[in-house]
Amino acid sequence: MSNDILSVLSVIGSIKFEKFREVYDILLKHNFDQDEQQRLLYSYYDLLSDLETLGHCEVDYVNRQIYICPPSFALLPSRGLPKIILAGSRSENMIKWLIRLGNKHSDKVNVTFSEHFSTKNPLFPQLICIEAKSVGVLKKVTQGIRLEGNLKIAASWNLLAASPSINDINKSLIYNKVVEPNWKKKTFSHERLYFREFECPDEIKLVNYTNPISQQQYTWIWKGDKAAPIDRRWGRYTILNHYKTKIILYDQIKQRFAIPSILPLPQQLGRAATLCTGYLPRKKVLRKQVGDLPENTNITVYDGVTEFMALEISKKLDLNLLNANL
Repeated sequence: MSNDILSVLSVIGSIKFEKFREVYDILLKHNFDQDEQQRLLYSYYDLLSDLETLGHCEVDYVNRQIYICPPSFALLPSRGLPKIILAGSRSENMIKWLIRLGNKHSDKVNVTFSEHFSTKNPLFPQLICIEAKSVGVLKKVTQGIRLEGNLKIAASWNLLAASPSINDINKSLIYNKVVEPNWKKKTFSHERLYFREFECPDEIKLVNYTNPISQQQYTWIWKGDKAAPIDRRWGRYTILNHYKTKIILYDQIKQRFAIPSILPLPQQLGRAATLCTGYLPRKKVLRKQVGDLPENTNITVYDGVTEFMALEISKKLDLNLLNANL
């Protein structure tokens, strides 16, 4: 555990982006030789995004600051024995206590430490899952290590309910006449599904600007000559919703939900989908065209997503689900 990045960040508490990258590079050199580092596709940004998805940290992208969350737990929507996974910071003492607990009370509590295979990076913290014979036993465990959380409702459902919808986002936008900054910019293409440099003639468009001095990025959605700042993830889905793009996939038999990898879900929806199992989503290649997604599109697949959950996420985004073999 001492070599994973969450253990280090748990001691620090909060950290600037630049310092986070330094810590990542140091741990990278400690765990991989130079050839392995060059072949590693899992970047520090990917790692940070995954830590945020699992509730280990909150990220202030405007001020470029990372805050490690206090220790907490998330109840999984399991049909069998109640299960929770740990989120937020963690300490050596907490881990040792859990190991002793599992060894001593194996008839009542099962504590497992699992790798997130989708990351393929030992710097990422293990998934810690605690399964108990009853909610009452889980309550005693969480009280023993002072964890905060809800043992009545699965975290995924709470996050889904608390998440705004596309309609909520659109209603919250305040458009003003502004002078477009003379900065480097890229416009989101609803056909290619990514930001690129081109002159977009559309009345409604999403543009990402980069401050040449600070390198801070800003995303504005334009409606004619008026613009409003918007979260980049919500902004992309707002444009896709405008064009009713068919890009959300669901496998009812395998209970798998998928989106194009270049279109990450808005934070709360991404967490809700991830906390159906507690495991990070997997990357996969689409073997044939589905909807507006061509063959060989890279997709992100969430396991254990019930049909009702998938439908609710699609309603939040106001996009239809497409049947697919995932």
